[in-house]
Amino acid sequence: MSVDVLPVRVVPAPPMKELRPRNTRPEGGRGNSEGNDVNHHFDSSCIIYDSITDTTYLRGRLLGKGGFARCYELLDLNSNKIYAGKIISKTRIAKPHQRQKIVREVELQKDLKHKHVVEFHSYFEDNENVYIILENCSRKSLVHVLKHRKTLTEPEVRYYLKHIVEGATYIHDKNIIHRDLKLGNMLLNESMELKIADFGLATRVDFAGEKKMTVCGTPNYIAPEVLQKKGHSFEADIWAVGCIMYALLVGRPPFETSTLKETYLRITENSYTLPNSLSNSAKNLIRKCLSPDPARRPTLDDLLADEYFTCGYMPRTLTPTACSTVPKFPVYTKFNRPLSYAVPDTKNDAMGKLGNALSQIQLKGTSETIIPDKEGEVCYDRQPLTAGREQHMVTDVSPAVKTAVKEVIVDVISMDRSDSPPQHRAPSPNPRSAVTLLDVINTCLEHMPKGSDVKHTDYNKQNQKTEVDRNPTSLPDTDVMWVTKWVDYSNKYGFGFQLSNDAIGVLFNDTSRILLAPDGRAVQYFDLTGKLSAFSTECIPEDLERKTTLLQYFARYMDEHLIQGGDIAHLRAMRSWSGSLYLKKWFRTTKAIVLYLSDGTLQVNFFDDHTKIILSYHNNDYLVTFIDPERLAKTFSIVHIIQDGCRPEIIERMLFAKTMLKNLVDIEGADI
Repeated sequence: MSVDVLPVRVVPAPPMKELRPRNTRPEGGRGNSEGNDVNHHFDSSCIIYDSITDTTYLRGRLLGKGGFARCYELLDLNSNKIYAGKIISKTRIAKPHQRQKIVREVELQKDLKHKHVVEFHSYFEDNENVYIILENCSRKSLVHVLKHRKTLTEPEVRYYLKHIVEGATYIHDKNIIHRDLKLGNMLLNESMELKIADFGLATRVDFAGEKKMTVCGTPNYIAPEVLQKKGHSFEADIWAVGCIMYALLVGRPPFETSTLKETYLRITENSYTLPNSLSNSAKNLIRKCLSPDPARRPTLDDLLADEYFTCGYMPRTLTPTACSTVPKFPVYTKFNRPLSYAVPDTKNDAMGKLGNALSQIQLKGTSETIIPDKEGEVCYDRQPLTAGREQHMVTDVSPAVKTAVKEVIVDVISMDRSDSPPQHRAPSPNPRSAVTLLDVINTCLEHMPKGSDVKHTDYNKQNQKTEVDRNPTSLPDTDVMWVTKWVDYSNKYGFGFQLSNDAIGVLFNDTSRILLAPDGRAVQYFDLTGKLSAFSTECIPEDLERKTTLLQYFARYMDEHLIQGGDIAHLRAMRSWSGSLYLKKWFRTTKAIVLYLSDGTLQVNFFDDHTKIILSYHNNDYLVTFIDPERLAKTFSIVHIIQDGCRPEIIERMLFAKTMLKNLVDIEGADI
């Protein structure tokens, strides 16, 4: 497809009163990269006219400049919308190959439509310049963010890298290699969404396996195969992603030096250092991306499946203040917004808005996660847990083994590890603390038999079912408390949950929590300081009417729309309720949602196959409960696992749960 030179019509400037826009801010605009209000200045003498669309623009402030072009804010007087205008002087593109570069850029970008790619709007020229009109990204680029921040936290880097990978995947699917992925071309819009910009060096791959030979790019981000003219393809963009990741975490690109010659030498020799401050998963992913052999680099799909993404916290959104200050992440929750901002002024409004929002959630297909109108999120189990859980307790383990293993656990718990911050890893005498549970899981995974040593002494289903049927009253003494239903509506209110004893609660965005007894009558409310207020649903304090109403709507929704995750009817009459058990913390990654209860129980629900792993402490024993894709639950004693081992799929999920638990301890400290 060719881009023809567009006709030009020179028009006189309209009268000044016609140049005064109704609103000189971008739609929804509130600030610049520092989060402060921006005044957009447009010079009435700088008029740009597109004769094809009959559109007049006013040129505003300079946004940036490159080798050929300068980028300005342009105000469209027809729509009152602000765009980014890439303006190239014709004196800079006098040679045919220079003009062809502009034509190629337009051809490649004009049909790209993706939320993480800067949107192309139009292209035209006049007697002096060529104009490319693009989506305006008001919060500038990651260069500006790094200038203010020096380095970014790993959750932020995951957030930005996810956007980059998603945008690059779309570009690659269009058979386009960007070839200039760098911090300066990663722009941020008003909502802090990252957009890939500048297709000036991009090229299209015409057939599978084609290698491009042109040496191009920005020195600090050029892949070695590009530099050495060995022929390059999509893998060159993966290298650049690794450089971007390194730069965001360390504060500078990995091969940066004071001279171009030295930089290129380091690239060809693959010479760079990884600071000890980086996590192991970050180091490993950087090494993979910066492999000198393009064939050994991960694909874009591999990147998002890497441990760095799956085992670490990923914010769903970032606030504009993250451009200049370190975000304060609540422990793996959504960004808290004071409830007073979200809850309507009257009880009836609160009931109506939440009710309407929740009623819009449709249970469709077989997906476990549903997002209604980008406001809330619901997770549910489509099939109930198979009745009759298989219980693997320690009765079949010899007393000598049991005693020896527990001694190992006690020894590990009591060890003072000097390589960990004392405020994070101080020994805890509490057997229900996260630190103790983490030590127990570490001990289990280190000492359990591996591979062919595993005995696989699972009870068979028929025998276990017979045992359960014969003595059902024994289950409350050994059963595991867990979250059977949950509703993520933290974009407005908070996180609702139901426990396996039928108690229901909401952890609000302001960190207060409210609990409803299994009988639906007694309520306990803990304010921001942890102060307890107890009351009945028949006598609700006036200042708690709103939150109690929200609790009741969460409860009603979960009762009417969500299928319970297990057959727990027998617990209702046998387990008393004191209100001491509740959801304490929760967070999610791309792979799972993690739920931490006040009694030290850690539950991980995996999105892809709907399996769950629950780590708990009960009757002086540590237990591992695994719920498989068929909703069949099995509970094992840690001592039993250390002696005999267990199936690989359980070990894999225990390893993931251990990483999640360590993240929780590292963030919250030893007292969690």
